[in-house]
Amino acid sequence: MSSTVISCDVLVIGGGAAGIAAATAAGRAGARTILLERYGFLGGLASAAWVGTICGLYLRDTKGAEAVPVSEGFPQEFASRLQNASGAKPLRVDAGLWVLPYQPFDFASVAEAIVSEVKNVTVTLHATVTEAQTENHRLNQVRALAWNEPLEFRPGAVVDCTGEATAATLAGAGAENGATDQAPSLVFILENVDSGLAERGLLEVRRELRRAVENGTLPAICERLSLVPGAAGNGRMGFKLSLFPASPDRPLWQQITDWERESRSLLEPLRKFLAENVPACRNARLHSVAPQLGVRSGRRILGRARLADKDVLEVAKSPLGIARGSWPMERWTNSPRPEMTYFAERDYYDIPLDCLRALELDNVFVAGRCLSAETGAMTSARVIGTALATGWAAGTAAAFHISGTSMDEAVVAIRRTNHQ
Repeated sequence: MSSTVISCDVLVIGGGAAGIAAATAAGRAGARTILLERYGFLGGLASAAWVGTICGLYLRDTKGAEAVPVSEGFPQEFASRLQNASGAKPLRVDAGLWVLPYQPFDFASVAEAIVSEVKNVTVTLHATVTEAQTENHRLNQVRALAWNEPLEFRPGAVVDCTGEATAATLAGAGAENGATDQAPSLVFILENVDSGLAERGLLEVRRELRRAVENGTLPAICERLSLVPGAAGNGRMGFKLSLFPASPDRPLWQQITDWERESRSLLEPLRKFLAENVPACRNARLHSVAPQLGVRSGRRILGRARLADKDVLEVAKSPLGIARGSWPMERWTNSPRPEMTYFAERDYYDIPLDCLRALELDNVFVAGRCLSAETGAMTSARVIGTALATGWAAGTAAAFHISGTSMDEAVVAIRRTNHQ
């Protein structure tokens, strides 16, 4: 099959939070932009894995009565439009953390509306990158399958928002595999559940699950059940079943397949157990299940700079900062609950632009989960709110790159947009 050849200024790969922001930024800057997405809708895991809350939009604050944005710019534009579409409001959860609850359909719809408004952005759905070729330290050719039709892209710059640094690593960029750093999770909705269960914090559910695991009635993984904040109403409640981290001895493609199949097979036995043992769930029925696991970590590039754990914990600032991180380190490992490491309240750290730049490739930028960061730092910087910010920065930088403008000027422009 012969490939259709398509040229563009900026090729954005991955239509999740980071990719939406990157494509919008590049398009608004005047670049002819193509956005590739592997699903039939935009939003990435925010839509497909039903994450349910946007973290990283607001400063942590245990005393304030209202959520305070960590910065202005595109993340707040997206959040405002999502609130208008769904009626959702910021919600304070544990330890002064503010999140924005959302419905997956609303997230995808707002993403589609924003991208569609930028006339020089072309979206290609059901597209998967298969090959990348370089010349003179530039990624100049990307091959993909779009609904099984071969396409060949010839971009001026590439923004990798795949969450796995797929294009960057295919092109030879240095990367590290963080697949074993964090446990994934599967979100599902139960209906006919007593709304008071959320108010009580799942206390009776956790008590019964602990007993069931101890006596062998249920496998240990069932004890890793938690609520999705804000995902309750009309007798329905969102739950998140966190799995165990990947084994370094198994191929990741095999691990993902097993995770998907095994976790889904547990849901009906788990529902039945809750109905028989927890009064609030007596009439519970399985309403729906997310189409995909929520994967929290994967490959990330070794960039021209690296966000260090120390930078996060000491809320380091940088004159080259292009995005602000406000979410604590949140590590999901073998414990039933996440390990949270907090930094100062009402403060943030900066992410320098060079954390989004591949070391070996002059025209490749990344955003979201595949930026250059140490393991602990990534457990903070991976969240949706921060991905919106790094995506905007990467898209802007890519547009500046193809115009021949310096990265120093790109940093100034990005910081001005964010009111930094």
